Amino acid sequence: MDKPRIVESRQMSVLSPELGEAVRRMRMRHAMFENDCFRTEDDQGPKSVEPELPRVKLERNRVYTGEGEAGTYNHHSQIARFQGRYFFAFSNSEVYEDYPGQSTMIAVSDTGSEWSEARCVVPGDRESGHLRWTGGLYSDEERLYLFGVAHYATLDATVPGMRRFEWGRSRLDMHVTSDGDNWEAHEGIAGDKTFIFEEPRLTAAGRLMCGATQDGHPVALFFDPEDMCSPPAVVPMPEPEGGAAFPYGETSWYQTPEGLIVMWFRDEAQSLRLFAALSEDGGQSWSPPLLTDFPDSMSRVRAGSLPDGRCYLVGNAYAKLLDRSKLTIAFSDDGIVFDRMYILLDDPTAQRAFGLLKVHGYQYPVTLAEEGRLLIGYSVNKEDIEFGVLATAGL
Repeated sequence: MDKPRIVESRQMSVLSPELGEAVRRMRMRHAMFENDCFRTEDDQGPKSVEPELPRVKLERNRVYTGEGEAGTYNHHSQIARFQGRYFFAFSNSEVYEDYPGQSTMIAVSDTGSEWSEARCVVPGDRESGHLRWTGGLYSDEERLYLFGVAHYATLDATVPGMRRFEWGRSRLDMHVTSDGDNWEAHEGIAGDKTFIFEEPRLTAAGRLMCGATQDGHPVALFFDPEDMCSPPAVVPMPEPEGGAAFPYGETSWYQTPEGLIVMWFRDEAQSLRLFAALSEDGGQSWSPPLLTDFPDSMSRVRAGSLPDGRCYLVGNAYAKLLDRSKLTIAFSDDGIVFDRMYILLDDPTAQRAFGLLKVHGYQYPVTLAEEGRLLIGYSVNKEDIEFGVLATAGL
């Protein structure tokens, strides 16, 4: 098995030299324009303005438009294919992020190009302070499982976001359906401050795993496919090095063609780079999460692999804090070194309605790999929900 290049100070290099240089040039180019060093493409001659990363065509389809009474905050996209149809779940709130009353909505499509009217399947309750984070969709074709974190919050104008979470009351819930319409609740399959943001997936050995955090500490969760609603087994990971922070379970993973599992983490300590933990034994033991040279705007990333074995990362690979104006995808043939990156979306976009903790841009991607194409869900400005289709041949 090829080994990742772990360099001094316990950091891991995952960008090829050529891609690393292209990413640095892109960052410098945009910094020059953003700070009025350049005004036009002709300033200082053509050599002073390096070309962008290449763009690829993403076929875009609108799932939900956040306007008026529909709720102008929509985020936390999740996708699954179940009984021949696509199901798209997301969090919905009247105006603000993670506000009392936030609920989980689901839309359905036969093809991905036209979607049903979204309906609320797991409501919050503003009066009691109850709110929902949509955490994942998993299908075994007989049943569809919806994961979500239940929170309670108190409105408090003295704190950021104007609400205070009531720790000690959060829990990880699961809702299950066998027909796509009627849902059965299973509350508290894991306890307070257990956070996930994507569905469990099968490892090469057939174990159903997802990354998570418990009380701010990184863990891997293993679910029993024969008893999905039972509490998952928990495998703790070593603490990250370098002062990183992973409070909310924003992790994603793939397994390389050689069997190495790579778990990626968003770093809330503002390093503007992804961290990665490694497992050579199917997730039973892990390296400490290591700082990589893969750029990130401090947003959620989605990792996965295509049917042909290529590994990918979809996210906001731009090292400017909370700049989610560019949605990118990077590919690696071996899952260890990424040598090509493409811009999926960077059309100018901005919020129509102000909401606390909303951010401009394309963010929190979720993916579903099919033969010859990658399905990508994401939110736009944390207002609208979209579904994209990317042809993967030749990338």
